[in-house]
Amino acid sequence: MTPSNPAPPNGIELRRAQARIARLSRELPDPMTLFARVSDIIPAVVGADGVCGLTLDPATLLHTGGFHHRGVPHSHLPRLLEIEYGEEDVNQFPGLVKSDRTAAGLWQATRHRPHASSRYRDVYRPAGMGDEMRVLLRSGRTVWGALVLHRGGDRAPFSDGEIATLSTLAPSVTQALRSAYLRHDAVAADSELPSAPGLLMFHPGGELDRVTPAGHLWLEQLVGTPAESTSLPQPVLHAHSRARMTGDASLRMRSRSGRWLSVTAARMDADGGVAVMIQPSSPEHIVGIMMDVYGLTLRERQIAQLVTYGMSDTDITKRLGISPHTVRDHLKKVFDKTGTNSRGRLLRLLYFNHYQPDIENGRTMGTHGWFTAAEPAPAQRSPGATDRW
Repeated sequence: MTPSNPAPPNGIELRRAQARIARLSRELPDPMTLFARVSDIIPAVVGADGVCGLTLDPATLLHTGGFHHRGVPHSHLPRLLEIEYGEEDVNQFPGLVKSDRTAAGLWQATRHRPHASSRYRDVYRPAGMGDEMRVLLRSGRTVWGALVLHRGGDRAPFSDGEIATLSTLAPSVTQALRSAYLRHDAVAADSELPSAPGLLMFHPGGELDRVTPAGHLWLEQLVGTPAESTSLPQPVLHAHSRARMTGDASLRMRSRSGRWLSVTAARMDADGGVAVMIQPSSPEHIVGIMMDVYGLTLRERQIAQLVTYGMSDTDITKRLGISPHTVRDHLKKVFDKTGTNSRGRLLRLLYFNHYQPDIENGRTMGTHGWFTAAEPAPAQRSPGATDRW
């Protein structure tokens, strides 16, 4: 931690950072590797003692994984989750989305009265941390992830200029993150997986009570380590925390084998006992996610998916109950957003970008509706005080 305060944002460094992130976008690293590299780039633009990158489920804004460098200590995470999903506080992600802001600082939001934030009082100050800046990574109304910057307790808070600078940098990181999602990269072998959903039961006090045999196997798909270890995956903890506070929660996430999974949680009784279920997302759901990455609206995704089924304009008109003109108008937007200009080119895009690379890598289609992995890949980890959630 550096006691001196950072210099004002530098326009040259911002442009260099944008160029470096654009190169990362072309290299298409996986999301966690992308966040690790971005965490090395940002301090040259805006001084920060810690940089975290989070993937968020666009449907729920629940965090589904992440990379953090000198972020919140694990001992303080339970309280942070309680605040994030069960209490009102400044700069929570749904509030940021509704406000149409891209970035915001904790000091800024509290008008330099950080003790007004329970997140600061109960988590950051006890951990020796100071200001926090949250940056949404979104395209249009769709939020793909977020960056969270931290400063130590002996540092000046983030200035308005620094917050504006990160707002300017955010679209570059968003584009790189979307490109990473488009790879559908799988990083481990798809083991013999159970046909039954996995179930985890939690005591009212939050302690894990029991896990079904299928639950242990699904947990290994989320963490890449034996499920009997003491640490549960952060997405499971996030779903549990929200359900404990609000009654239910759900999110989608990629497993280490590349499979899209659904994690749902529900409060089972008034005392706060919670059940968490893990199971594969349906093939139709996966196609919807893939289309969403290209920025298609709900209706455009529906039409694009029907095109992949080989339906004509007339077929789609009857199926959706809309006019042929509306179908053609939506289809033109699909072509524009995906960079294609015909049904054939759209199908070729999906095949060559999303199927052929996996086929050439020796991967085969599984019963879950996406490719299984050919062989395990070693987990990537950056040097220094860094963890993956």
